[in-house]
Amino acid sequence: MRATLATILLLLAAASALAAIAPAARPGAPAAGAVAAPVPAANAPTVVATAAKTEVSVGERFVVDVRASGPVGTSFTFPEDAVQETFELHTAPADKTPLPPGTHRYLAAVFVLGDTSLPAFPVRYRSADGSTGEVETRPIPLHVVSLLPKDKAEQKLADVRGPVALAIGRAFWIALVAALTLVGGGVWWLIARRRRGVPVVAATVPVPPADAEARGALDALVASGRLSRGEYRPFYITLTLIAKRYLERRLEAPIVEMTTAEMLSHLKSTPVAADLTATLRDLAGAADQIKFARGQGLTEAAERHLSATRAMVETVEARLRPVAPAAEPAASPAPGRAA
Repeated sequence: MRATLATILLLLAAASALAAIAPAARPGAPAAGAVAAPVPAANAPTVVATAAKTEVSVGERFVVDVRASGPVGTSFTFPEDAVQETFELHTAPADKTPLPPGTHRYLAAVFVLGDTSLPAFPVRYRSADGSTGEVETRPIPLHVVSLLPKDKAEQKLADVRGPVALAIGRAFWIALVAALTLVGGGVWWLIARRRRGVPVVAATVPVPPADAEARGALDALVASGRLSRGEYRPFYITLTLIAKRYLERRLEAPIVEMTTAEMLSHLKSTPVAADLTATLRDLAGAADQIKFARGQGLTEAAERHLSATRAMVETVEARLRPVAPAAEPAASPAPGRAA
């Protein structure tokens, strides 16, 4: 029984050893958990970037040629520009000497100091069978140096020429004395004028009476031609303002700042203009319809509102005009006297 158990254990150990060395016995088989490296396809498109120089100064322009190759019938599309914070890459102008087929020339510039590299950039291609793809160049190592001289003594700024002395001639002093004399004279004149207390009278423009101002504004509105041109919106805005300003001056109330409802309420409480509420309501309603509702104005209605505004001015003026005292009757001759 013990011999049989030992034989079984030996067989299991031998099977485990054979399983462990089986993958190694097959040449080229990948180890467990490893990913096989891709094998490049034969005649696959490739691009190679070559710089004309590998040691450049900051901002210096240098040539970079990119050569592309691939199977027959493959076309390549090179990027026109590549601009980043540390470098710039622009397509070079066309040269008289044509470049070899599949070659694209760039002008590059680097803006960092020390050891750096021109990053890789992609180039698209299209094969003869219509398939497309993209390949990248390899980074180009560069050494960027400063534009300043290496000797620190030569890095100091120096004037091209020495300082030039400017001579001050007699004309300068004469002009200075004349200017000081004029300034002093002006100051003395201002001080003397203030001491005398001469009042400064500001010119005032006389304000015409309310009725004259309203009639003139109405005449100017007619002369503007807005009604004949069908410009109803600016016509009604101006007409309403004329009517409100006249009533504001005559009634001594802020009519211009009032809303339509406030104005009509105030007119009802004013004996002089209480019966003009309907006229002003009609004018304000037409104006609001034209200004806010974009209503279509009619020439006949606009002329009627213009005439109503004129009539309102004349009505209020007639009511505010002082009544002339009645003439006393002539005394009759005394009785008994000859006429």
